[in-house]
Amino acid sequence: MNTHIRPPAVLGLDIGGTSSRAAVMTPSYEVLNLVTGPGANLRSSAGDLPAQLTEVFRAVLREVAVDIQAVVAGVAGAGAAGMPAAQDLLSAAAAEAGLQAPMQVVPDPVIAFAAGSPDPDGALLLAGTGAIAASYRGFTQTQRADGLGWKLGDIGGGIWLALEGLRAAAAALDNRGAPTSLTEAALELTQEIGPSSGDPRQDLIRLLDKRSPAELGAFARRVTEEAEAGDPTASAITEGAAAGLLQTLSAVDDGESPVVLAGSVLTSPGPIRQRITETLGARARDAAQPVIGALRLAARAAGWPLPWVTDIALPEAAGHIQHGHIQQRSIHIDHYRQEDHRQLYEICLRTGDSGEDATGIYQDPDLLGHLYLGAYLQHSPELARVLRSPEGLAVGYCVGVADTTAFERWCEQHWWPQLRRRYPLPVQEDESADARLIRKIHNPPRTTQPWLAEHPAHLHIDLLPEAQGGGNGAKLLRSVLAALTEAGAAGVHLGVGARNVRAIGFYEHMGLRTLEHLPWGLTMGTRLTV
Repeated sequence: MNTHIRPPAVLGLDIGGTSSRAAVMTPSYEVLNLVTGPGANLRSSAGDLPAQLTEVFRAVLREVAVDIQAVVAGVAGAGAAGMPAAQDLLSAAAAEAGLQAPMQVVPDPVIAFAAGSPDPDGALLLAGTGAIAASYRGFTQTQRADGLGWKLGDIGGGIWLALEGLRAAAAALDNRGAPTSLTEAALELTQEIGPSSGDPRQDLIRLLDKRSPAELGAFARRVTEEAEAGDPTASAITEGAAAGLLQTLSAVDDGESPVVLAGSVLTSPGPIRQRITETLGARARDAAQPVIGALRLAARAAGWPLPWVTDIALPEAAGHIQHGHIQQRSIHIDHYRQEDHRQLYEICLRTGDSGEDATGIYQDPDLLGHLYLGAYLQHSPELARVLRSPEGLAVGYCVGVADTTAFERWCEQHWWPQLRRRYPLPVQEDESADARLIRKIHNPPRTTQPWLAEHPAHLHIDLLPEAQGGGNGAKLLRSVLAALTEAGAAGVHLGVGARNVRAIGFYEHMGLRTLEHLPWGLTMGTRLTV
């Protein structure tokens, strides 16, 4: 018997603009290895793309001894115009890595469809930064609509939503449109690029000049939030987005086949997703991770039975490639990005009961985040740090401000007013958990204690259970303490609930000491070496 025969396997790749994922799968649909690495969009990704992709191939095959029978790579930017260059890039990288196997390169919407549709025939509606609809027969695109970019289309995508929101704010400032909470939200965004010119309309123009369309797309989340809060103008925009997406879908849809929903606008809870899913009913399918779609197509290309999406389970941790080397499958610290916002709010809720999950306590899941997280992300995003899983998901965070007094003044001017409009003061008889938090919005505590002079900075830190231990919390805290020190803070304080005994012990171990005993817990702090 020849013991050197390698078992068969397939390779699937999801090559995005900012990151890439590659996975090896056996005929029994077991995923043997999963790695993540830098993106390789020929139009937008930075770095040495051939070298980066070569290392992705090498890394995913390094720990497995298999015979790759088929490769499918979904590549961002690999439309008709970009396909030849993408094929050349992938083929060269595979050859450099020593991989010799039939390879199929497809546009990334194809693997998104395959990651959600149980059948080879159907439709895809994708709304992330942009928006596109496509129909498929045998996993081959037969029609497409939109996907024309933000200048010509992408109706209902993130950039479209953001620009519509900013246009509405400008119209309100000009008295051409109705008053809207989007105006204040837009002007808050302009503060990120420097002091006001004195004319808010000029500030909006300057914002559009200094921010790329993709960066402006982050404002889409604010538009949907204001719509959920009842702002008529924002609601009209989200209704228009949903209507536009449904119209785009109608150009390619047969009205009967499954429709896969992909992209953050359609997979995140909110008015747009609600309208789309209500319209499609049982036809709607949520896409799984795109690399699963690539693996399904690779299995099909190898002549294997087509696996169901649910047949393929990715490992919880993936090797991560950075600067040409595969890193350990471990949690790591990163700077805050705007796209982390929703994940951090969820972490705030899941740790909001003295470190335990508060999901069942509050009817409005965002209230805790509005009180203890959101203002920090808007006021001092440069001080925020995120604990990431190897897949890039947030599993913890630490936020802070260098000057508590200045921060509280800023909140009174820019943060609390919008929330007070959204959450009216409850009646006195309402003693619900939500009502208690809403009262804090209307009457937030002021920090005036004597110890503030020596401990002017403060911070909040929250970690999900899977991120606790292994020194993750200590590394995260040290990172923010270093940032506060660099910002010139002489000392820092934080609050911790009396029931959170584990956290109190952790802070003591990190050198913090009790500054004040309070009915609900402790204020702890430490001096910083400037």
